[in-house]
Amino acid sequence: MKRLRAPLLVSLIFAAGLPLLFAAGPAYEYLSGLAGTPAVDLPVPEALEAEDGVYKYENPPCVPSEELLPGRGFFPAVSDARRERAIEDLLARLAVCRPMPYDNDGNIHSKPRPGLPRKPYGYYREYTLIVPGRPTGSGPEPVVIGGQTYMAGPVLSFRGAERLLIGDHREIYYTPDHYSTFVRLDIVR
Repeated sequence: MKRLRAPLLVSLIFAAGLPLLFAAGPAYEYLSGLAGTPAVDLPVPEALEAEDGVYKYENPPCVPSEELLPGRGFFPAVSDARRERAIEDLLARLAVCRPMPYDNDGNIHSKPRPGLPRKPYGYYREYTLIVPGRPTGSGPEPVVIGGQTYMAGPVLSFRGAERLLIGDHREIYYTPDHYSTFVRLDIVR
């Protein structure tokens, strides 16, 4: 991260739209003297790689994978029929490289997260899991997988909080709460 050094007082005056009041006189002299004095360090994120002003995620082409074709269910078992069906439908689309509804689907997931096995860059891809009956504005919802209860995050945007991460076109990880918790799912054949 870069550090931005700016006198807080000068920033506040300009933000308030008062520079004309201090165009000349002792206040101007005082503030000019502060210009070289770092008063506050503010963290500023590095500029993102952009093309035409839009950030581009690394989203390599889809690779068909028979290992993602639906089976007889999952281990551990997903108790919620809506969610199990949504996962099966998404995996069936991924297995044959059908188009995904969101531009972010298929992006390389590159951030190491607790609970997700550490793998080389490019190993995991992330996909939006849309569960029927959970419109934008829905609150958290319990999800039982393998007898353990997890909380699916609230649906704060059209994509919601639930995701599938696919490792090496075959390993399935479900995250109910936008990358805080990961549950490995194996397809039962």
